[in-house]
Amino acid sequence: MWTIVKYVMEVLWPLRYWTLWMLKRHTVTLHYIITVYNNIFDHMDGMMRALPKEKIQWKEDIFFAMKFPSQKLSKNYTEVTSTTGMLHILAHILHHFWKL
Repeated sequence: MWTIVKYVMEVLWPLRYWTLWMLKRHTVTLHYIITVYNNIFDHMDGMMRALPKEKIQWKEDIFFAMKFPSQKLSKNYTEVTSTTGMLHILAHILHHFWKL
C-alpha cells in the first residue's frame, strides 16, 4: 500500500514543485510557462515509459490515469508558441486587474 502512495507522490512531484515555486514568487511568472511545461512533460514521459514494463494492476491504473492529463497538457502546450507566449505575458502585465 505505501509503495503505491509513494509512487503516486513521485508522479505528482513536478506539479507540487512548480505550484509551490510559483506561489513563493511575488512577481509575474507567466514567462516561465515553457520551462514549466517542458519539465512536467519530461517527468510524465519518463514515468509513463517506466510504468508499462511491469504488469501490476495498480501501475496499469496509474498509467491509464496519467494519459488524460498528458493529453490535456499537450493540447494546452501546442497553443503556446514563442509569439503567443509573449502575447499572454504582455496581456497579463497590462491587464488592469493586476495593476502592475
